Amino acid sequence: MTLRCSRLRAFALLGTVSVLAIFAGCRGARRGATSTAPATTVALTDSTILAKARADSMRASSVRADSVKADSVKADSVKADSVRADSIAGRATAAGKDSAARRDSPALEKARQDSVVAAKPRPTKKAASSPATRNCVLDFADSPPETRLLYSRLPDSTANTFIGGGFVGRCQGENNRISADSAEQFESAGIVNMYGNVVYEEPNKLRVTAAHATYFTREGRLFADGNVVATQLASASTFSGPNIEYYRIMPGRPVARLVAPNRPTARLIEKDSTGKLGQPTVVTADRFEDVGDTLVLGWGDVIITREKIIGRSDSLAFNKTTQLARLVRAARIRSVDTSQAFTLNGDTIDLFTTDKKLDRVFALHSATATNKDLVINAERIDLRLKEQKIDEAYAFGTGRARAKTPQQDVEADSMRIVLTNQRPREVRAIGGAVAKGVADTLKIKSADRDMLRGDSLFAYFDTTQLSADTSKQTRIKEIRAFGNASSLFQVASKKGPSAPPALNYVRGQRIFVQFDTGSVRDVRVDSSASGLYLEPAPDSLSDSTAKKPPTNKPPAKKPPAAPSTPLPEPPAPLFAPLAAAVVTLSRRPT
Repeated sequence: MTLRCSRLRAFALLGTVSVLAIFAGCRGARRGATSTAPATTVALTDSTILAKARADSMRASSVRADSVKADSVKADSVKADSVRADSIAGRATAAGKDSAARRDSPALEKARQDSVVAAKPRPTKKAASSPATRNCVLDFADSPPETRLLYSRLPDSTANTFIGGGFVGRCQGENNRISADSAEQFESAGIVNMYGNVVYEEPNKLRVTAAHATYFTREGRLFADGNVVATQLASASTFSGPNIEYYRIMPGRPVARLVAPNRPTARLIEKDSTGKLGQPTVVTADRFEDVGDTLVLGWGDVIITREKIIGRSDSLAFNKTTQLARLVRAARIRSVDTSQAFTLNGDTIDLFTTDKKLDRVFALHSATATNKDLVINAERIDLRLKEQKIDEAYAFGTGRARAKTPQQDVEADSMRIVLTNQRPREVRAIGGAVAKGVADTLKIKSADRDMLRGDSLFAYFDTTQLSADTSKQTRIKEIRAFGNASSLFQVASKKGPSAPPALNYVRGQRIFVQFDTGSVRDVRVDSSASGLYLEPAPDSLSDSTAKKPPTNKPPAKKPPAAPSTPLPEPPAPLFAPLAAAVVTLSRRPT
């Protein structure tokens, strides 16, 4: 008993010393102090324990580091991920034969691969598109009770259906409604034929009535013939003709399309800003195409009737949203109102509408505008309308612009014409302007014309008495020339209209010419004025040998005989002097 107790005390003492030695070695290692000889001996004796402790510490540290790096790899970009992976691989190589590092390397490799995959741009998943073709499964729920049906099943699991006695139905899954006196469906071909009083309707979009129609279910296409009328329910516009083809909205066809060949008639209705429907515009052409109930295209001898205006061209484009219409090739517009008639010709004509009212007409390429008192020729003519009447006209473009009135012809680089009741009231010509006028035919008989030049010309017409009497012609009242101005006018002779007129030529910076009943009344020149006044002289080259008319005077006595040696005759003058007087014009202030 005593020996056993002593042995137990010895083992207990030895264990206590060992533990104290381990703790002492750990504190010494932390402080960096030199251990005593007995402690070193204990440490060497327990080297296995210390090695295990260090291995456990390294393993725990490596695991924590690997975990942190793996998490950061997943969140960072591919480049940063690669740098961290290389750093980890370097530390793993330095560790040498560390089993913990070797065990964790597959996890790091997997994390690296995951991060690379995550960093790569992933292709977006395309939405599964609807099939381009589909069959129409007819639903007869709305058909009348007397409807008769013959259903034939085919070996390919499709069927043929024949319906009589009235048919009302729709294709399941499609927003349309079909009615007819009779119908037949061939499911394998995707065709539905309808006969008699056919009505095809898409709510709030389109209604088609015809004598016969074929609906191609796989193409979403309707072909109707026989007194066809297609009404666009949103705009109330209609197309009527022998046959019409309609392509409904489908996958790959985002906008509906209507095609009307064989010279149909279209009634296009526009809405004002409040949504109120206006008067229809009737259009006839060889072929129409309507895109999305927004754009209307027409080809072949297009005729447009719009209120008091009729237009013609080879083709047409009309945008219902912007209310812009374009006539292309051999375009022409004329007014139906004969009292205010006008015509406009050009290769291309654009018509602009605001709140259902035509307010502008623009002609391109060799344009010509004509009314009773005015003819305009230019590369481009822009007409501005007010209450369906021409209020202003602009002529410009390549080449010269010309305006012709019954009394004056004006030519310049560009012009602006202001009208009152479609009669010219003012003409402004800019750029090398020239005005040529007809002399007063009651006082002067001459083929020559009066002329006025300047950098710019302003011509004013008398329109005060024209509103009541439309038969009167517009008369010129005044012309003003500005910049390097010059004028040449004919002045009636005192001997009568058969006598040659006198000439009045003046020049200056500004010239003002006043007219009275179409003839020149007064010419006023301002700044650097000079000029000439020329009167014609009798013609000295007239035939003096012409036989004179007989007279009733008694015959004159016979003169005495001439001498034997005749006297020399004086030579006849070749030219008679021209009587001319230089008129000094007083310089007047501006």
